[in-house]
Amino acid sequence: MPVTSRVAAWLLGVFLMLAALPASPAAAEVGCDKSAEYCEIGDGGDGGGGPGDKGGGGEGTPQVPLCSSFTRGVPDNPPEPDWIYIECRLSATDGDTIGLWVPPRESAEQLAWLAIARLQLKPVEIGLTPLDPDVMTAVGIPVWLWVDNPTRTSWGPASIRAGGISLDAHVESVTWTMGDGARLSCGRGTPWRPSMVDRDGMVGESPTCGHVYQQQGRYAVRASAHWVAEWRGYGESGTIRLDVNSTRQLRVGEIQVIVTRGR
Repeated sequence: MPVTSRVAAWLLGVFLMLAALPASPAAAEVGCDKSAEYCEIGDGGDGGGGPGDKGGGGEGTPQVPLCSSFTRGVPDNPPEPDWIYIECRLSATDGDTIGLWVPPRESAEQLAWLAIARLQLKPVEIGLTPLDPDVMTAVGIPVWLWVDNPTRTSWGPASIRAGGISLDAHVESVTWTMGDGARLSCGRGTPWRPSMVDRDGMVGESPTCGHVYQQQGRYAVRASAHWVAEWRGYGESGTIRLDVNSTRQLRVGEIQVIVTRGR
């Protein structure tokens, strides 16, 4: 490798080693479509980026079921001892909740949706190289992708038992949208560490999940963790799927090699 190329690669490797603090995700935002058994939780990240990118996290607020879903609910004095006390919203545009006593056997699915809201799932922490969001990577340099610091609420398994409903949730896979039109389907990925650079300061390709940019620019990288939640109770069961999104900006530049001639 030419000396100038080795120096440029070594400098990039130094930047990667100095960038040791991952970006923290913003608060989660949730929007659910019960008819499709689908929820989307976004980190509220901003948009922007290279060609093919559609922006940042989703919009919405954490939601519990509408009170209209419980047609026999009463605010007090439940007629049967096995009725369950729940919280619900008066309207789709009102974030305030009230309490109702409801008959569990007629509301098992709605109680499962309430359990999903109580799990308080969070977007994953995005792990990618370079670790510091303020450090720029370069065209042709492999970008490693992984789920950083996975927890019960960002990766699973997460379980809840309440109101006669049992619900277990876990992440099935992660889809990475790179902002340049590329989409990758991965598991947790392999974390990159500063000790992984070679003697020339080069970063090799990830063994499990990675991408190489071909053009310089500013890209919005989105990680969509695909959750599967299985619920059961009162002789019923079902599946709820959730996409939990997290977004991070990544700048990609070019390494300029200057060749000088001796006199």
